[in-house]
Amino acid sequence: MNQFAQNKNNNALFIGISLILVIFLITFMRVSYSENQNQKEKEESINNIEDEVIAAMKNATKLSSDELNKKINSKEPLNLIDIREKSEFEKEHLPNSVNTPLSEIKGSIGILEKNKNYILIDANSFLVTTAYAIKTFSELGFKNISYLDGGFLNWKNNYYQTISAGDPKSFADQSKVNYINSDKLKEMSDMKKNITIIDVRKSAEYGEGHIKNAINIFLEDIESKQGEIPTKGRIILYGNDSLGAFQAAVRLFDMGIFNVYALSDGFNAWKSKQYEIAR
Repeated sequence: MNQFAQNKNNNALFIGISLILVIFLITFMRVSYSENQNQKEKEESINNIEDEVIAAMKNATKLSSDELNKKINSKEPLNLIDIREKSEFEKEHLPNSVNTPLSEIKGSIGILEKNKNYILIDANSFLVTTAYAIKTFSELGFKNISYLDGGFLNWKNNYYQTISAGDPKSFADQSKVNYINSDKLKEMSDMKKNITIIDVRKSAEYGEGHIKNAINIFLEDIESKQGEIPTKGRIILYGNDSLGAFQAAVRLFDMGIFNVYALSDGFNAWKSKQYEIAR
């Protein structure tokens, strides 16, 4: 009787283990099949993306950094569209380029003239984003589309001209700037030295009071209004403190204007010393 019970227990244990093994195998096979399906879908998705990229790229001309630089230097009419995010563009960009982030491109380019030449600038050589921009331009009827091979990173690595925002923590940017204090500026102004004083604050602040004979060019307009800046004599830049003047000086240096000085103690110091203020 005991032997029979023992055999019965052994059979039950064997059946239980067998069922567990069967369930494990079925589960493993399902997971393996699912993973294979997912991998297959991923590969198909990648292939589809690659096909779309190749198709889109056929609608645009690839330009190397050397080729684009030659076009810029030849004064050929170009429209440089930087499709990076705004924060990246503001930090540093090609001269005379316009920022139209990829996320805003559909709603932004409809007002552009379709018969002009447009060169797209992405961050690097990741062609998926560039292809999307090219496809969008093409679908809206633009024909003359080019893109910078290797993007902004390649341009910068080739040491071509860029305009940087001006980082006070950057040794490179600090090396671009000469400083002058309010006492020295007052002395030069009284002696009627050949200087141009530029107030880089907003127009409303300028209207409330500014250094006598200063003209107002807002910091963010410095690049687009380069033609309004006299190049003879010294250029003195100022904001409320030193930061705005520093950033404006960096940008002018990057644009090839070197006779520039930033007011180190700013308009606040000028006012505190009760120097003449115009309105």
